Amino acid sequence: MPQGLFVWYEVMTDAPEAVRAFYQGVIGWTIEGAPGHEAGAIDYRHIHRADGAGQGGMLVLHPAMVEAGARPCWLPYLMVDSVPATVAAIAADGGHTLRPSQTIAEGTFAMVTDPWGAPFYLIDPTPPPGQATPPQPVFAMDLPQAVTWNELLTADLPAARDFYARHFGFTYPDTMPMGPLGDYQFVSHPLQGPVGAMMAQPSAEAPIAWRTYFRVDDVERAAQAVTALGGTLESPVHDVPGEDRMVQARDPAGAFFGLVSRKPI
Repeated sequence: MPQGLFVWYEVMTDAPEAVRAFYQGVIGWTIEGAPGHEAGAIDYRHIHRADGAGQGGMLVLHPAMVEAGARPCWLPYLMVDSVPATVAAIAADGGHTLRPSQTIAEGTFAMVTDPWGAPFYLIDPTPPPGQATPPQPVFAMDLPQAVTWNELLTADLPAARDFYARHFGFTYPDTMPMGPLGDYQFVSHPLQGPVGAMMAQPSAEAPIAWRTYFRVDDVERAAQAVTALGGTLESPVHDVPGEDRMVQARDPAGAFFGLVSRKPI
């Protein structure tokens, strides 16, 4: 099984109805209006793109989760050969376990952090019975309504490069100098190709975390929908090197994300 593939994304939220309407309007997803998970005590709702493919899930935070420190955010799932073995290896390398290994119908998963505190999930997925072909990817550079970029803010860029290469097979084909902010380190996976980038946290206030960017048809129109539906813009729409334009935003519960579309021809 390929170690380190981005295979699922989850938004944790304490405002499920507002956030459900928000992403349906901004990105065009369909999100279940009631829990769709096998465990009734967990309110977990599935996200679907317009092409019908699953894109991720919404975990509704109950008070005990919030009391334990959970906050609205987007988190990626990285595929691994063995969740218990990878959890142990990450712990031995200075990371932490936020949720120990658990097995459900969809596979075995755990939530961990890297040594600098960025949280993410590990998963050894179980394909649905009778699935003859692989599901549509949730990460793809050019697929509408899918994740198009994964960006890590970290306190120690050289050490983070080594950590993710060691545990997930990431490679680093190139960097883009950003002046006082240091290098923007591009990240690739041997099977998925370019998957995103890493950079040093730009300020002490910037959380150490993986940040998730979604592709839309028109980032200007999507940015207008962000504010109309109760979200906030963290940046103006702006060009980035290459063919894309982007904007950074927060949903009505405060989860950070980005939106990307092609530059006008």
